[in-house]
Amino acid sequence: PFPGIGMGQLQIKVQFSAADPADWMLLSGTCKDRFPVAFPFVPGFDAVGEVTQLGEGCETGIRVGDRVVCCLGLQESFQKGSASKFEGTLAEYCACPEDRVSKVPDHVDLREIAGLPLAGLTAYQALFTGNGASTKGEPLGTIAGDSKVLILGGNRGAGHIALQLAKLVGAHVTVTVPPSCVEWMRALGADDVINFRDRWLETVAGSGFDLILDCVGWATSIAEM
Repeated sequence: PFPGIGMGQLQIKVQFSAADPADWMLLSGTCKDRFPVAFPFVPGFDAVGEVTQLGEGCETGIRVGDRVVCCLGLQESFQKGSASKFEGTLAEYCACPEDRVSKVPDHVDLREIAGLPLAGLTAYQALFTGNGASTKGEPLGTIAGDSKVLILGGNRGAGHIALQLAKLVGAHVTVTVPPSCVEWMRALGADDVINFRDRWLETVAGSGFDLILDCVGWATSIAEM
């Protein structure tokens, strides 16, 4: 069935969608206390495709037939403490608020950006919005040209985007990756690339990083960080 569209929403015929870590965490029940799921449940937050219908009140200028990329948003799609009958992007059609949709230039291959929204926003928010906090409660996520950044899992979706964003502002970036990804990280501009199988923790100890972005889930406590 076609998803219903409300005020300020667009209906999109999905051509490609992405499966993110958030999807399997929701389906496995890992996040059930914060993001409870009610069935039937359609997973997926990222999609690219063609706009097929406009809801009332749409004002961004996006029209039927436009190629678009969208991100439904994890936090935006679930209310804490209440189950959500969520209709995601892993379907033929999806509905998305117009403020979470962007037009895609004609020369861009839709397949190449289907997985960009959630990973890209995660990377951007971690680096630049000041929404993080240190173990002392100090705000994190405002890196600049003199910042030293460590990315655990630089080859991951959010990790490789964060590396490129951090380098754009001139930060010094160190990444940990498996051996097969070392040259790729260097090509993306990483200053230091560490094979995580070669005693990486001892290598980075005492380096005085301004921000550590864990895209692997290695650290399970403040003591480990």
